[in-house]
Amino acid sequence: MIIDSHLHLSFNRAQHYAPHLKRTLHHMQMAGIDKTCLMPFPQFAGPIYPNQAEMTFQAETLAEITEAHPGVFLPLLFINPALPHAFTLELMEKYMLRGPIIGAKFHISMIADDERYEPIYAFLEKHDIPVLFHSWYKTTERTTFESTPADVARMARKHPSLRILMAHMTGARLRGIQDIKRLPNVYLDTSGSQPEEGFLERALEELGADRVLYGSDYPIRAFSTQLARFDSVALSPEDRDKVLYRNALSFFRKGGRRS
Repeated sequence: MIIDSHLHLSFNRAQHYAPHLKRTLHHMQMAGIDKTCLMPFPQFAGPIYPNQAEMTFQAETLAEITEAHPGVFLPLLFINPALPHAFTLELMEKYMLRGPIIGAKFHISMIADDERYEPIYAFLEKHDIPVLFHSWYKTTERTTFESTPADVARMARKHPSLRILMAHMTGARLRGIQDIKRLPNVYLDTSGSQPEEGFLERALEELGADRVLYGSDYPIRAFSTQLARFDSVALSPEDRDKVLYRNALSFFRKGGRRS
């Protein structure tokens, strides 16, 4: 089995998801991907700061896709933390606690340890709902509110019971791996740029196979090139299974870990 822990689907009110979903399912089959995380593209599903109507539309669409393809998708709702907390908490209760959405996705709307996240983090911690957080170390083209791994690490220290998947191993690089090394509630996905030698080996060495999850960032990156990372690394069958699917089965759950 292979579970992809970082995948996007393009859709918005003017562009139905059907053509992109058909292509995604086809490419999953070609690459041997059994199940994937499912996130909208913030850039294409709406602005970086979606309003209430756009966030509701995204939640409805993710739920529709997930229910139409049972057992295939692990949907994450892209949350704009600048919206009124009462609205956001109500939406999360409807689609996460009582609906099919598995967890939350935070992008580049606000630095990870900003106080305005706190009511949202409290809800997620209370109900043991997982979070995927974009992070990247950049020397150019970094947006104003784009979190680095150090930002995610500061937030994780404040919320030790919050399950966090820090995105983009190749974007976090060696420094980012060190940032989260002593934070057992933070996991790392292997996406981010094209494969470069050494990063996966270091992540496994520093974090252990239990805290690394395969992710592609499809369709920005191809399944094939991102899976190729694992062909050049000496992994035991047990550790390979952990990274390619067992860790994802444990992480992407509402209401507790599973070994």
